[in-house]
Amino acid sequence: MKTEKSPTPQSSEVTDIFNNSNLSETVENSVSTDVQPIAGQSENAQPKPSRPTAKQRKSDLEDYRKAYFALIKLGKDNKHQVAISNDTFDRVERIARFFGGPGYSVSNFIEHIINEHLDSNAANYESWFTLISKSF
Repeated sequence: MKTEKSPTPQSSEVTDIFNNSNLSETVENSVSTDVQPIAGQSENAQPKPSRPTAKQRKSDLEDYRKAYFALIKLGKDNKHQVAISNDTFDRVERIARFFGGPGYSVSNFIEHIINEHLDSNAANYESWFTLISKSF
């Protein structure tokens, strides 16, 4: 079995190739004084978001209270009983009693949560009703 040997340049040939090519220019150009961004960093790095101030947190709490803790009066003929787990009730009750203040009920808080959910998903419901009704 005959193996062919690949021609390897002699040391004088390597020197000639190096001297006659643009390799020396390429090596010189690859060393640059420009600072390149580290991987994962962008050139226009955004500053870290700052923590909300006490004033902003207080404003957020007031907005939350206005959205979810306004009293809702449900008439005698305008309410239904629903069942939720004890764990869920305990979580909701703690929030409702603490943020809602004295006399605020869990029912009011749940009414706000459900209305917010239904309003924010109204467009989805319409398209889903159409989709499901076509499948029957």
